[in-house]
Amino acid sequence: MIYLFIFLTPVINFILFEAFFFRAGWFYAAVGASILFLLIAVRRITGKKITTLEFWNYSIFQSFFRFAGRLFAFDCQSFYHPFLFVVCLVFNYFYLKNIYRGGNIVFLESISSYGNLLTVFFSFAVIYGLESFLGLPIWILVLCSAAVIMLVVYQVFWANKIKDNVLAYAFLAALLATEIIWAIYFLPFNFNTLGLLAAICYYLMIGFIKLSLAEKLTARNIKFYLVAGSVFLILVLLTAKWA
Repeated sequence: MIYLFIFLTPVINFILFEAFFFRAGWFYAAVGASILFLLIAVRRITGKKITTLEFWNYSIFQSFFRFAGRLFAFDCQSFYHPFLFVVCLVFNYFYLKNIYRGGNIVFLESISSYGNLLTVFFSFAVIYGLESFLGLPIWILVLCSAAVIMLVVYQVFWANKIKDNVLAYAFLAALLATEIIWAIYFLPFNFNTLGLLAAICYYLMIGFIKLSLAEKLTARNIKFYLVAGSVFLILVLLTAKWA
């Protein structure tokens, strides 16, 4: 019965993804149904009660990933939709399979790190786009940005078994990241490129925080993140379209 939830939940999510793509008016119903099926699956697979913090710790990543992915699907070109659908399907399946097997720490850390990196990209590409197309007040979008980062950082800390002062670090990370990411907004690029730059900044920030908390902030590790971040930034800037 558990394996049925593991296989069916990603498939149902995929079908709902396709449904709102062809019928835009089904967006909210598709997102709500997708997250509801996820919560039911997590409840059945983990055996955790919905009133416990552990249940929501398992649910935050996938819920946020699904919602941000669907919002981004409206903004990106149709060329990216098949790839986006497959990525979501794969992430859903392996995440649920992993937590059923007791939550392999290394795998949970990896899928949370890369999945939340994609979530940040999806979220900020959408947030930047909302400001450009709808003219929403900056302060509303700044609050949304802070909430996104705080939830994502909290989930990454939980997946990495970091328990000391988690909320304090998540709040400080959200504050720092929001300032940096909204400075990026004023660069003359389209919102997808700005979303990539925001994701790279998040990657560097969360990497340094994890190294610091794990007491592994060595010169070698710092160089790795700086070189990787610099390479990604250069590639994005060289291939970016100026707005």
